[in-house]
Amino acid sequence: MRRFYKFFQLLILLSFFVVPVAGLAQAGGATLFVSPGSGTYTINKSFSMKVMVDSNGGVGINAAEGTIKYDPSYLSISKVTDTNSIFKLWTSDPSYSNSAGTITFGGGSPGSYTGSAGEIFSVTFTAKKAGVANVTWSAGVVLAADGKGTNVFNGFGNAKYTIQAAAEEEKREETKEETKEEPKGILPPLPEVSSVSHPQGDTWYSDNEPEFAWKILSDLTGVSFEITDKAIDDPGEENDGIIENIKLESQEDGEWHFHIKYQNRFGWGQIAHKKLLIDTTPPKDFIIVLDNDGDVTNPTPKLVFSTTDETSGISHYQLDIGLESARVSKEEMNKGYYKTQPLAPGDYEASVAAVDLAGNIASSTLKFSIDPLKAPIITSLPKIHNRKDDLIIRGTSFYPNVTVRLYIGSDNEEEETMTADISTDNEGNWTYFYKGKIDKGTYEVWARIFDERGAQSLDSTRHIMTVVSPSIIAAYCSWIMILLLLVIAGLILYIFYQRKEYREEKLRILTETEEVKSRLGKIFAALREEIDELIILADKKPGMSESERRVKEKLQESLDISEEFISKEVEDVEKEINVKKKEEK
Repeated sequence: MRRFYKFFQLLILLSFFVVPVAGLAQAGGATLFVSPGSGTYTINKSFSMKVMVDSNGGVGINAAEGTIKYDPSYLSISKVTDTNSIFKLWTSDPSYSNSAGTITFGGGSPGSYTGSAGEIFSVTFTAKKAGVANVTWSAGVVLAADGKGTNVFNGFGNAKYTIQAAAEEEKREETKEETKEEPKGILPPLPEVSSVSHPQGDTWYSDNEPEFAWKILSDLTGVSFEITDKAIDDPGEENDGIIENIKLESQEDGEWHFHIKYQNRFGWGQIAHKKLLIDTTPPKDFIIVLDNDGDVTNPTPKLVFSTTDETSGISHYQLDIGLESARVSKEEMNKGYYKTQPLAPGDYEASVAAVDLAGNIASSTLKFSIDPLKAPIITSLPKIHNRKDDLIIRGTSFYPNVTVRLYIGSDNEEEETMTADISTDNEGNWTYFYKGKIDKGTYEVWARIFDERGAQSLDSTRHIMTVVSPSIIAAYCSWIMILLLLVIAGLILYIFYQRKEYREEKLRILTETEEVKSRLGKIFAALREEIDELIILADKKPGMSESERRVKEKLQESLDISEEFISKEVEDVEKEINVKKKEEK
């Protein structure tokens, strides 16, 4: 009851790992069996038996338990192992009792198994006496991976082993050799063997526990396999059971060959061979030596190193120096060193990893420094620069005919730092001219030396430069002058136009004044004649009387006064015009 309770707990646990598959029925039922199902063995010799399960398709199985009985007078168990088991969880570890002649187990897995020959565990028997030893199942349960724990058990596969004395075995083998005939029927095919751990036969691997798998055919009665250091070999006729995969224990470094063949009721079939290369040993240790040609400022020093790998050989070297990373082939290192890319002054750690063809690594590190060149000196720089002027910066250095890189950085982080390369003359002096306009603001100005090797100096002293804009009058002086000239020209033209208009008006007024004077004289002369005629006509007598004469005089006096007044006004107008004319002159 206690073991059943543990198995029930395992069933509940596994239900959390398996998703129910609706609408899928278990095809047939699962079978518990032992392999091999038969065989002949010698007293005091050991042989293996595997306890296995066939899921028979469907959704697969994920748990099983059972009890196996054997006759302890014929067989004795020396070891039980679950190394290659399809189950990873155990409610009851595989155990045995040689006194009672029983084997019990109970286990499961979070996953689903759907194969036809899943190994649960293996048993190592030792034959004790001659006779027939039966191995039979007394109880068994197999649960489907359907999320419900459905019992899909459908039968057992028992075994019968013949135990004989050593003399009888030898006699039987002799008789077998004498009466050996060609088997009648079709022998099993060549196995198709694969390996998830060592898939490529010509590729080196650092895994020394190779795994192999092959297909199990329905008519097989046995499988024989072996791993040797020979390309062509025969695994022999020892039946290793009906299994579909194997994981071998640790193998030594080198070239190995896995051999396997099938057996059916007609005999053994052809042998399949699979090559595998194993190398678990890293390359030999090595050190890195720096060669800077005696110049501590050399930006491209050589890293000298070398190593070997006895088994698979060196594949390549992986180098990491600062931000530089490089993969260097074995052929590139035949010259014995690696020359770095130009490095800026500073401290570095070089890391070199020697990688063999199996991926094993041996590494070494080296710390070194690159000294800087002497920094340049900025000797002339305007503290306040008017952006309308050309920018001129001068400096000197300790090195002739090298490159000075000038940096002009704004305090506005959104603006990019301006750079310019200037060559020094034979005395190390340099001058920078910039005719463009620099935005208003505050700038930091510094410089750095670069020589033809790529060696650098540190930054020079940083200087502050303020860029200002010119005043409005200074900035737009030319435009203002042009505008004033246009205004003056316009005023002059307007004055000339007004004077012209005035002169034309004055001429017109003078002309009209003359016409008025002429007309006034004619009018007053005509008025006098009219008065004389009217007086004569009114009297109708020749000559004028005293009263008529006085009237005439009065009228003429009035006319004279009027003519004099009007003439005076006209003369005043003429005088005014003449005065203005003189003023204009």
